[in-house]
Amino acid sequence: QTLEPTQVAGFNQFFDDFNATQAWVYGVAIDQKLSKTLFAGIEYSRRDLRVPFEATTSGGFTEEKVNRNETLLRTYLLATPAKWLALTAGYEWERFKRDELSFANGLARVETHRLPLGINFFHPSGVSASLKATYINQHGIFQSLNTGDFEPGKDSFWSIDAGINYRLPKRYGILTLGVTNLTDRKFKYFDTGNGSGNVNPRF
Repeated sequence: QTLEPTQVAGFNQFFDDFNATQAWVYGVAIDQKLSKTLFAGIEYSRRDLRVPFEATTSGGFTEEKVNRNETLLRTYLLATPAKWLALTAGYEWERFKRDELSFANGLARVETHRLPLGINFFHPSGVSASLKATYINQHGIFQSLNTGDFEPGKDSFWSIDAGINYRLPKRYGILTLGVTNLTDRKFKYFDTGNGSGNVNPRF
């Protein structure tokens, strides 16, 4: 992932797809300012993919393509009841489908529900603190790392992150001390945000 913007009109445009993947993206969203201190939004998007891969045949290798689709629904609610306080809440739903008979890359299908809740404190000195708790529920058909067979799997858990930040004077940068998965919880989770699922894990 790089430093340049990865959104167009608010929709994410950064996807770690395989080379020569063809993709159509459809999306609709609305953002609304409910009051001076309350904001809300909802977004729905879908990606239809044609992913190339090399198949082994009696004559050698041939290039074939498989269909995949990815669906995302996301809502959020932001509140700033005071200049030093910000509250966030949201709901995210994802569904991925792949052909398990050819080049499934770890899963045949997966459905994920996420419920992020956050609170942020700010001080005029440049010090800020954040606490975020996310509930995750995921189930699907996954490919075993040992046998290569597809098996059902599921898990649900809370992940808690905390951090303290200091904003340097004259906008020279921000220093951050943070802890992810504060309770050191062990869980089963397939990260759909990366090509291999472990390049830059979200949880």
